[in-house]
Amino acid sequence: MPSAMSDAERLALVAGRLNRRMQAATGVLSHGLLSALAVIAKHGPLRLSELAQLESVSAPVMTRTVTELEARGFVTRRPDPDDGRAVLVAIAEAGREAILAARATRARVVSELLETLDPADVTVISTALPALERLAEPH
Repeated sequence: MPSAMSDAERLALVAGRLNRRMQAATGVLSHGLLSALAVIAKHGPLRLSELAQLESVSAPVMTRTVTELEARGFVTRRPDPDDGRAVLVAIAEAGREAILAARATRARVVSELLETLDPADVTVISTALPALERLAEPH
């Protein structure tokens, strides 16, 4: 039976469902916390405004996110040497470890799901990964 949903709707639904399964497995870090932490690890140290822009969220949302990450010991804040009014957010070792643990757990969940598919479906997904990775890159 053909689906009445568009490919975009189907992809959004699948991505959301997979994300919920992965998040439920890790529990400790929400998608927003993990995403911000990964951006800080890759691009940091960053000003809060830069981080908010990279994550496409408002400054108040990013302030709350960084406050939570700092409370967990995953990031540190320090004065910006170029602007004494601003702060830079940097990854802490515990933050790097949290990223690795969350990624490993999420990869395990996806691996277990892929094992339920036939090899032809896994090949199709593998073939689509480069295009999906391009979609997921920040603007």
